[in-house]
Amino acid sequence: MIIGILVAVVGIWTMANPAWFGHNSWMYGLNWWSYTASIIKGSIGPLLILVGIVIVWIAYEESRV
Repeated sequence: MIIGILVAVVGIWTMANPAWFGHNSWMYGLNWWSYTASIIKGSIGPLLILVGIVIVWIAYEESRV
């Protein structure tokens, strides 16, 4: 449980922008939020395609029964 909390805290720390704390030191975070936001925005299209394919597959399987 302690390892899980440590991993969560490190993950939150990497997302923090040092400017939020008024500093530019690495000790206040790495500002990876901008990269994470880009990944999320870039994943929406492929995720919608995958969900659409699964819905079509389920509807096809239901029609065969």
